[in-house]
Amino acid sequence: MKTRWIWIFGVLAIVIFGGYIGYKKIILPRYLAKLILDEKDAPSIIPNRYAKRLVKARKRINAGVDSTLVVIHRNNITMDQLLKAIDDVKDEDVYWCLDELNSIRITNSDQVFDIGKKYFKPDFDVELFRPDFRRYVTLPMIKKGLKYANKQRDDPEMDSETAKTIAKQILIEKEKKYAMLEKIRTKK
Repeated sequence: MKTRWIWIFGVLAIVIFGGYIGYKKIILPRYLAKLILDEKDAPSIIPNRYAKRLVKARKRINAGVDSTLVVIHRNNITMDQLLKAIDDVKDEDVYWCLDELNSIRITNSDQVFDIGKKYFKPDFDVELFRPDFRRYVTLPMIKKGLKYANKQRDDPEMDSETAKTIAKQILIEKEKKYAMLEKIRTKK
């Protein structure tokens, strides 16, 4: 009788743990990516302060992702290379980059780009992204991003693996839309 309960609790623990991992690795990133990509208002289940931030950030994120896709397609960078670059980002590199950015007075987006290049080295030429980085990343955005990154470092709202999964999911979904539009464009 005792072994039966041990088995039941063991199986239950595995199911709960598996559900949690599935939620964190699959369901949550897909849901958040969908929220960012949708042009609709944020659902009412999201607290108002987060909904406002989501709607505000949505335009910037979508513009940046669209720009990224144009650059990778124009320069024959594959989606796999881009996704691998995201996977290869290490927390230590992020913290070293953040420390260096915190130690200087930032006057333009090129400084941030140059420092980022020191710490993140994908297997494609990141210089291809500099013009769009200049175009879409402003000083107020950099300062706000640094403030947020420092806060995240001290009191993380989300672990880095979940953030990477969300970023990759956004790119994958946008790539599907991009490919569909390209297909329609080439048929005309």
